[in-house]
Amino acid sequence: MLDLVQAALGLVSQEMRAISFQLNADRVDLYIAVRERGQHVDEDVEDLVFELEALQDGPVDIEPHIFVGSPGPDWPGNSGRRVYLAKEV
Repeated sequence: MLDLVQAALGLVSQEMRAISFQLNADRVDLYIAVRERGQHVDEDVEDLVFELEALQDGPVDIEPHIFVGSPGPDWPGNSGRRVYLAKEV
């Protein structure tokens, strides 16, 4: 979890609403809830995955899942462990 927080430093943009993860036997599922999806968000997620991979001791399969909308009951990331939740204004 600390690796994900460290990897996200400087990459959490205003479009990102929440980040969570779930560890599985053969991969890490990374869930990102965003306000709107676009090239900037896709690039930030790619950078986040790259930074997280770089912090691992060996190869790890990281599967990002981008969800457009509120990190409410319909967000698949609710099943994971939250590491970031934006303050809604």
